[in-house]
Amino acid sequence: MFELVALSIATIQPQFADATDALGLGRDVLDTTVSRVAFADLTNDGRPDLIVDRQRVFLNESDGDAAHGVRFREVPHEQTGLAELDRHAVIAIADMNNNGALDMVVAEFIDEHNPDWVDHTRRTGWHPGNADGTFQERIALPTPPRPTISIAIGDVNLNGWLDLYLGNTYRQYGGGWEGHSNDLLLSDGQGGWARQPLPEDDHAFNPETDPGGRPTFGTMILPRPDVDTGEVMLLELNYGRRWNRAWVHDEHGEWRDIAPGLGLDGDDIRHGRHPEWLRERAKTDPRFDRDDEPPFRANGNTFDAAIGDLNHNGTFDLLISEITHGWAGDSSDRTRVLLNQRDADGSVAFVEDEAYNLDRFPPPPDDPTEVHNWNHGDLFFAMADINHSGMIDVIISSGDYPDDQRLRFFRNTGNGVELADDHWGIDHDGSQQISLADVTGNGALDLVAGQTFRRFTAEQREGRSPKLRVFLNNADTLGRSLTLRLQGNGDDTNRNGIGAIVKARIGDHTMLRHLTGPGGHAGKQHDFIVHFGLGEADTIDELVVIWPNRQQQTQRFKAVTAGAYRLEHGESLQRQ
Repeated sequence: MFELVALSIATIQPQFADATDALGLGRDVLDTTVSRVAFADLTNDGRPDLIVDRQRVFLNESDGDAAHGVRFREVPHEQTGLAELDRHAVIAIADMNNNGALDMVVAEFIDEHNPDWVDHTRRTGWHPGNADGTFQERIALPTPPRPTISIAIGDVNLNGWLDLYLGNTYRQYGGGWEGHSNDLLLSDGQGGWARQPLPEDDHAFNPETDPGGRPTFGTMILPRPDVDTGEVMLLELNYGRRWNRAWVHDEHGEWRDIAPGLGLDGDDIRHGRHPEWLRERAKTDPRFDRDDEPPFRANGNTFDAAIGDLNHNGTFDLLISEITHGWAGDSSDRTRVLLNQRDADGSVAFVEDEAYNLDRFPPPPDDPTEVHNWNHGDLFFAMADINHSGMIDVIISSGDYPDDQRLRFFRNTGNGVELADDHWGIDHDGSQQISLADVTGNGALDLVAGQTFRRFTAEQREGRSPKLRVFLNNADTLGRSLTLRLQGNGDDTNRNGIGAIVKARIGDHTMLRHLTGPGGHAGKQHDFIVHFGLGEADTIDELVVIWPNRQQQTQRFKAVTAGAYRLEHGESLQRQ
């Protein structure tokens, strides 16, 4: 019964409204280009606040006179305790010391092997939060100076304290293939961290096996897909057409890469050949004369990933986002959905399915020598039930290139995905970092997106300038929802509940969610809530919360009605 209702609701198209100005975030406040954005509840009042451009803090405050009942008020920068950052630095927000206040981790981009780099003297560290939108002085972290591009936060060893996984890029961009090792920092539970070695640390660059550091543009801490013990996987998303990695602990406590065995390292096309039209053009223009790529350079420019159960088989699938160009040929990996296929014997592989194809490039011409160039500038990914159908949809934020790179939604039909009509009311090209939250408290997930016009033509830029935009979602008019904020005990379970797995069953229909911490490209993150669309149902028959600790402590709740809830570890559900 519920599945039929869910599919019926799914055919109704939600519409987003641009509420940027009404929420107090218009041009009079934000008159500069913003590419990085993040929602987080900095004041513990159940409302998502907004961090803009990694260093400007806007608090979400009730305002009965405002059009949507809330407005964002900026905390004066001199009061935030945050330093000015250059454009390469990345941040992530989480409760790193389990005191109930969200903290800010700042990873600096230290390009020390670039002869033109000028040292700004700042180093990677974290700012303890004060739970009021302000932060304390930065505390250094024990990581070598690196050109860091990504931050992932999660409890790697399940001891109740959040750890850090930092992704670093080339030792010198344009100066060879060698990349820095990534940095895994484990918390000691006393406010300190220690860097843990990874196998890549001990290897120099070798084109045959590429065992050393690779240019990593995204890192994530995710549930290990081949076991059900609560263990995590460190997903390393690599640029430069390099293989991705997925580190897990083996039976000896050593890290090993399971990405090749699961199909997460790259797609199956490894020949590295460029298209015929590029070879033809190179005959008259030597700029296009390129040798075929070796196997280690025949993969993806991977930026981001997202996790969710797209096909409702009770396992987590993955989305992998790529920047891809037509001139690179078909061995260059494309953005794709990887479905988690677990066999009866417990073996796992991630496979592609044409019903979940996310390609948007134009069809090839009949003549293979005719120029056929295009771009996929897919920088950020998310999965969420946007229309309250009971099925999670796909969000792709694409930018940096001039051929219609924009914010797109793919609707989950129950049998695959299809491009949403009219982008569900959003016209946002040059899209950058995205973040999801329920801004107004109506149970629907809203979205903030940055914007840049890099590589746009002069005609595309004419009369325009990029801007941050907040889009409010009307899905509460389409169906009901349940949102859940988790609070760990700060002892054996981290305060934010990052890593928790939550299941909601209505009849025979079970929905599966993972509370993912900051991660992916540039520390992408969403407000720390678990969200379920319920379609036309009033009540969840059973809600199951599996806490992210070594015991995998589980709480079950029967007959939970739609609405917003908070759950403290070991306590009863509380309505917000």
